[in-house]
Amino acid sequence: MNLLFDHQDDILGLPKRMSRTLCNLFTRDGVEKHAHKIEVIQAIQAEKHLLPLDAPDEALHQTAELAARECYQYCADLQSVDVIVSAITQLCDQYAVDVPTPPSMEGPEKEIGIIRRAVDKAWWLRSIRKAHARRCEHMAIRLGFTSYRTGCYVSNEAVYRQRRRNKQNAKLLASVEVQNEHGQVYSLEELAALGTANKSIRHDELMVRARGFEEIAHDLGHVGIFTTITAPSKYHAVMSKNGEPNPKYIAFGEPTPRDAQRYLCDVWERIRAKLHREGIDAYGIRIAEPHHDGCPHWHMLMFVASEHLERYEAIISAYALMEDGDERGADRNRVKLVRIEAGKGTAAGYILKYVTKNVGIEHGGDHHMVEDGETYIVTADTLGNEVITPGQRVSFWAQTWGIRQFQQIGGAPVGTWRELRRVQGECIQHAPDAVKDAWQAAQSIKAIEVNTVDGRLVETIKTIKQASFSDYLRAQGGPTVGRDVLVKIARRTTTVEGKYATYDTRVPCGIYHAWNPLAVYESVRYQWTVVGEAKAVAFDLPWTRVNNCTEKSKKRVSTSVIEPEESAEIAARFEEYLHNNPLPDYQPTDWSAIEQQSRDIEKATKTFADATNVSEEETRLRDAAAYAARYLDKAVAGASVAVDLHQLLTTNFTH
Repeated sequence: MNLLFDHQDDILGLPKRMSRTLCNLFTRDGVEKHAHKIEVIQAIQAEKHLLPLDAPDEALHQTAELAARECYQYCADLQSVDVIVSAITQLCDQYAVDVPTPPSMEGPEKEIGIIRRAVDKAWWLRSIRKAHARRCEHMAIRLGFTSYRTGCYVSNEAVYRQRRRNKQNAKLLASVEVQNEHGQVYSLEELAALGTANKSIRHDELMVRARGFEEIAHDLGHVGIFTTITAPSKYHAVMSKNGEPNPKYIAFGEPTPRDAQRYLCDVWERIRAKLHREGIDAYGIRIAEPHHDGCPHWHMLMFVASEHLERYEAIISAYALMEDGDERGADRNRVKLVRIEAGKGTAAGYILKYVTKNVGIEHGGDHHMVEDGETYIVTADTLGNEVITPGQRVSFWAQTWGIRQFQQIGGAPVGTWRELRRVQGECIQHAPDAVKDAWQAAQSIKAIEVNTVDGRLVETIKTIKQASFSDYLRAQGGPTVGRDVLVKIARRTTTVEGKYATYDTRVPCGIYHAWNPLAVYESVRYQWTVVGEAKAVAFDLPWTRVNNCTEKSKKRVSTSVIEPEESAEIAARFEEYLHNNPLPDYQPTDWSAIEQQSRDIEKATKTFADATNVSEEETRLRDAAAYAARYLDKAVAGASVAVDLHQLLTTNFTH
């Protein structure tokens, strides 16, 4: 073991904290007991075309710049939009990121939108950072670093990473000020706090909607049912009883939490289609939350007509158990149905604890997990000098995997509810009753009450009138109205000058009654502009020969940043592509427009690196230096970074 630490103080390619933990684990238990972990580490080290999992943020920036330069070089060398897009697609596959998808664009505009994003370093940085974070967390799950014994919901490494990103984003939002047409100046942080990004506002709105569904269900004689649906055991990485790896998970290919979420969405799509065919209307709220190992499960507070209750339960159970329904414990754990009985608590109270702990509000009570009939309490833990609450871990889990936590099922659209709150009262004086009723239901009126406490004047915000989601549903036509609502969002066509294109889109501007679309009741909206100059990241595009004369040289000079061997490989790959996919008549590309757009992108791109504080900057520089010493120096010297870890550990570790 001393020999191992003399030559290698951690496992190549893994974050140091995880590496040291694994080394201690192998020393304690021996290598044979953790053969699967050895295989996972070897598979990670074999991914030479991807960034190492311990790569610092500096490496992500360098990789993003290299990818953007390569895409720009494709534009310069290939000179055919179809082949350029094909090259970008292959490059995205190489870096394990999704191909850029321009919104609301088709045909040539869509292809140009793809190219404009692909030559932008900022787009690559966002995509590579997201893909790298998910690879890191998936590796942590596979190696057992995400469980109630190690790091509940997400690994500690993901907590470090996501907490740092959140701090950087918050600092950036606080540093950017915007001004509206009335001369009012706010920071982006202050504006974000006024919407559902504010945890308190998000929590309150969800509870208002849940209470509204319950109130209207009571008036209609509908009954509430609380449903929990869990994915099959093959989606769970860790067995809850002993914390050991789950053999079914390994045999199934070790899916990610996003794969489990996709399974649950597919199950609900089949359930919803079956309910529609049988004429059963259900409405309520769905919450996705993680098991201790990061695998999601769903809680649903739903309301149905009493005569449909038993059939609803049968359909839910049948589809939830359709896949691997005969496995051990499936009938007990995969689907749970609890009818909400009158006199034993309210439906909103049933869902309160789930909303509170998944929004991420502190002091929301203990996080209870029920695994295989046993209850566990997730407590706050300390990482570094900060206390990380279970609610924060849930938020980090949702941010890392991009999983939507809350979703309304049925009922009138919440978007119209929010738009009504932007409409002023004098605008609807002559509106139909449905518009007035919906507007009145959406309003919450508060006032400042001044009281004398210990001889001092104390101001207290008092709610005079609360918003009523149930009254809003009634004004819209009921909780099962679907798309036939009476009050809808009005939209007008507006030209948007986006970062990658200028396009026409339809944006909200108010509300209207479905029977009279021409009578629009305008909402209050502001035009915001950034105060001062926006900071831009330096992005040196490949240089082309341009002089100060009026004529541009027809000859293009190759300024590729890739090696000649790689260029030859790329050329061979596209020659094969062209042979298998004959191109239509050649259409010359407007290179001047692409180059001008690239320069515009260079000026508009913002940097996140400036948002780091002094201590984080020092840490980043140390990690970057270690990364360069470990990988780049070896690459220059022609040394291979591949290590037969199994042989190394078998040689140096003994019982």
